[in-house]
Amino acid sequence: MNEDVTNKLTVLLPSSGHLDNTFFSQTIFPVADEQVVSFINKLSQIILKKPEFRAYPELMAMGFWMRKAHILKILEDNLSKTDNGIRLARGVVFHIAPSNVDSIFIYSWFLSMLAGNINIIRLSSKSGEQIDLLLNTLNDLFKQPEYAKLACRQHIVSYGHDDQITSYFSDNCDMRVIWGGDKTIRKIRQIAIPPTAIELPFTDKFSISLISASEFIDLNENAKNKLIHSFINDAYWFGQMACSSPRLIIWKGNTEIIKKAKESFWAGVNNSLKQDFADISAADIVNKLVVSQSLAIESQITISEPKNNLINRIQLSSIDNINTELHCGAGLFYEYSVNQLEELMPLISRKIQTIGYFGISEETLIQFISNHAPQ
Repeated sequence: MNEDVTNKLTVLLPSSGHLDNTFFSQTIFPVADEQVVSFINKLSQIILKKPEFRAYPELMAMGFWMRKAHILKILEDNLSKTDNGIRLARGVVFHIAPSNVDSIFIYSWFLSMLAGNINIIRLSSKSGEQIDLLLNTLNDLFKQPEYAKLACRQHIVSYGHDDQITSYFSDNCDMRVIWGGDKTIRKIRQIAIPPTAIELPFTDKFSISLISASEFIDLNENAKNKLIHSFINDAYWFGQMACSSPRLIIWKGNTEIIKKAKESFWAGVNNSLKQDFADISAADIVNKLVVSQSLAIESQITISEPKNNLINRIQLSSIDNINTELHCGAGLFYEYSVNQLEELMPLISRKIQTIGYFGISEETLIQFISNHAPQ
């Protein structure tokens, strides 16, 4: 390995801190190898049992996702489609993880491991306490003899924005996975990968929640609380910065019913957050203020008086006022009201990733999206 590259990066996993050219020439694993399934399940058990992980709901959710029963279901769903074909790992996968959602890279990494690939992951130097906890656990687990062959094929590194290092890893990969904003992805795409390699980008996305006001009002208290709990899980884990985190709430119905639904909904969210979530950082509070004021300068909006620092709401007077680029997470919600789904047509684009919905039938929503396919 080029000495300039070696001197500029920090090897976080394995803890021995060693990486050389032999890493890229190792043999691939079989798809769905038992050692990989065992490793993922063992990590799941540690996360779900150790009390120090309970401070991080996103890690607990990840531990639940990694249970052996779920992993085997994923494999069954995918491998059953093979027919008479043969599935082989692609080779070396270079993952460039996002800086704003600490642990999300685990999902693509573990799926790549299950596919039999050799993996090298670049983590941002901005990673926080939960990543330190996760890395320490991973390093301890990889030291166990039964995972030795798997461990030597998995490396996590950290380095600054350095095209030389990114070029080195890109030159030696068979697949590059990029998490980041559109600007970041455009910049990295200027660095070539081998002609036989492929690339999988996870770009800037924007997700929404669509709620029928009348259907929400008609719910009993238990059903309302269950819906609110699900909404909080979608919105607040990963600091509202996951691609599927709702940032815009669309209320469907007439003005009077929507007003009642909002009052009930946000009161429930507020009560639940006070029980389950600590207050947010001063930096997040300032960021939300800056976003709100910036949007107020650009367009006609109404900023609802916040009851606390966990919920900040911006009422849009027009769907055209939405700025999907201007959002900082941490409990900031745009809100807009419609009578008919057709009023959402200006919003539908390839930028929208997930629509969480309640009180509108799945068939109705599918038909609407089919009739107004994203451009």
